[in-house]
Amino acid sequence: GGNEPFWSATLEAGQMRITRLGLPDLILAIVAEDADGSGLRITAADPAHARDAVLTRRPMICRETMTGMPHPETVTLALGKDWFTGCGGAPADLLAATPWQITEIRGTPALAEVPLDLRFDPEGRITGQGGCNGWSASYYLTGEGLGIGPMAATRMACTPPIMDQETRLFAALARVTRFDITDVGALVLLSGGTPVLVAQPAP
Repeated sequence: GGNEPFWSATLEAGQMRITRLGLPDLILAIVAEDADGSGLRITAADPAHARDAVLTRRPMICRETMTGMPHPETVTLALGKDWFTGCGGAPADLLAATPWQITEIRGTPALAEVPLDLRFDPEGRITGQGGCNGWSASYYLTGEGLGIGPMAATRMACTPPIMDQETRLFAALARVTRFDITDVGALVLLSGGTPVLVAQPAP
């Protein structure tokens, strides 16, 4: 879907439902799906009313124009003579696509000698290793951003530098309000507009 003008297209059970602001929904039968090297082209039609639509989905990061929320697909919709652009796919798929290795906490590089990672699962849980203790929390996505719920962690003690880093990690996670994916595939967790954690796909 997209904004300016608002539109959405939902694909389910062989049909494409197209919603536009102030207009009745269109329900078209999907008649073809064609994949090529750049994405997927889906054609839907309603011969009885001489309507057709072509939705093209490309696996390129797209940021929602009002909130900046990243999505895994860039989409276009051709509906008769009208042309719409927007984003597709679920933002949670970007988070859960890979385990992440944390490389930076509030602008400070992470200690190289200790494990520092996190994983998002599709069911809304996030787990990780803080360098000394394992931890877990819930997470949730809204139309506005990302939130991380109360954390639970083991209670091992480590050397002061490792414990200090872990404390800073937990404090950073508690401040997260949204996320982004950079052009080189890094995960950036932000508090407002300020990056608090940077992570790379784990090797």
